[in-house]
Amino acid sequence: MMTNERNELLELLALYNNNELNNRLISELEMLKTQHEKEMSDVKKFPKEICEASYKCKELSEQTTSYRTLYSQLLREWTQLKEKVSMLKKNNRKLQREHILLQESCDEARMLNVEAYGKTYDLWTKQKQEHQRLEENLQSLLKQKELLTWQRDLAVKLQHHFTVYQMRFENLQQERSRLQSRIIASCTWSC
Repeated sequence: MMTNERNELLELLALYNNNELNNRLISELEMLKTQHEKEMSDVKKFPKEICEASYKCKELSEQTTSYRTLYSQLLREWTQLKEKVSMLKKNNRKLQREHILLQESCDEARMLNVEAYGKTYDLWTKQKQEHQRLEENLQSLLKQKELLTWQRDLAVKLQHHFTVYQMRFENLQQERSRLQSRIIASCTWSC
């Protein structure tokens, strides 16, 4: 490269006299100095830019780790809630079956009560006692029915919480994807 430049300069020397050559060389030297200063200024900026990019990468990496931890935690919570909802659904179905059986038992008890009133006075006394027992059973059944209603309402609330956590989970996944895209773009730009 230096040989080529030397040859070019020798050709230029052959074309110009000394004054023109000196003027041209001075002007080219000034241009080369200016260009050199600009390039050296650009070179000096590189370490700072590399340092800034490295710091940003480290920062984004820490953020990613933090989001990954939060994501794992939410995933565990979501899984636990899903299992609880599944268990509550099973319990709810079981209680509904029991409620149907209890309702049938209650209907049978009422039918027995009606039949008892048609019997004689002596039987009526005995039936009255039976009726009291059946009323107690009915109260017990009604309490169980209230418990079933409460559990059903609880299952609905848990389903709502499950839906809210699921939406939070999806939002975090989207945020994580955006961060990963930014990290990749930042690291690609740095490299």
